[in-house]
Amino acid sequence: MKNIIHRDATPARTRSFSGAALLAIFPLLAGAAQNDFFPTDLVALPDGGSTIAVYAAQQMLNGPWHNGVRLPFGGDARTNLLAIRASRGFSIGDQGQYAIAPVVVLSAADSETNAPLSGAVGKRASGIGDLRLGTAFWFHIDRANREYALASIMVVLPTGDYSPSQTLNIGENRVKTILSLGWMKTIRERWVMELVPEIAFFGDNTKFQSTHRLSQDTAYAVTGNLRYKFTPEVQGYVSAQLNRGGATQFDGVSYSSAPENTRLAVGGLWFTGEQSQIQLRYAQDVQARNGYRNEGELALRWSVFFK
Repeated sequence: MKNIIHRDATPARTRSFSGAALLAIFPLLAGAAQNDFFPTDLVALPDGGSTIAVYAAQQMLNGPWHNGVRLPFGGDARTNLLAIRASRGFSIGDQGQYAIAPVVVLSAADSETNAPLSGAVGKRASGIGDLRLGTAFWFHIDRANREYALASIMVVLPTGDYSPSQTLNIGENRVKTILSLGWMKTIRERWVMELVPEIAFFGDNTKFQSTHRLSQDTAYAVTGNLRYKFTPEVQGYVSAQLNRGGATQFDGVSYSSAPENTRLAVGGLWFTGEQSQIQLRYAQDVQARNGYRNEGELALRWSVFFK
């Protein structure tokens, strides 16, 4: 097998997790972009190359908050999540100048809260998350200069565990569609910039609290990474994410204002072999006006490439 897990080094190599990983998200992480983006996700897979990625994450939340003030009946919440993503790359166009990568994501999670009103909303939920299907399309691939640009679409189907009798759930009982763009550029060999804006559209949950309708406005997010290569095998990065829009309505009446949060993260990635990679990331909200605030999120991802 050729050496195709690259370290942004040569055009003949490709990262073990392509931009299709951009489509893999953590569905329960509060106030975040719908597509959870990790560094290196924007590198196109080679023709016929496949990746499998396994995610584990824990997030601690507190709230709810309203217009920047924590409400007195709030509390803490914790979510643990496991996910697996599989994707495969295909080159298209003259001399493979474009590429696509279909992706499927399966997840399972456990969430609990100690809020005083948890008796009414549910103290704990666990089970299978909603199925995610999508594809990424690279319309610019410059492996020699390590520059990539892509567009992606992800559809989230209401297949996860959902109980209409409580508001705390793993599945969302609605369809979501997420459109994203991605751009990656290497600067002076050791620095890499990555930028991912997205827009998310939400269907209605018609079984919210059994008989009610929960609606959500279009949500917008942009995530940016600045990555530094200490060595070809060890790299570190800082990340910032802005989330806007996404206010919710309960039977047509305003239920929760838009989160309007800002999230910062720091992380590292290690190449553990020619075909595998590990990433570790810590993230926290530094500003959140509405909903639950992320007080600390730890995420671990392992990926392997094969052909």
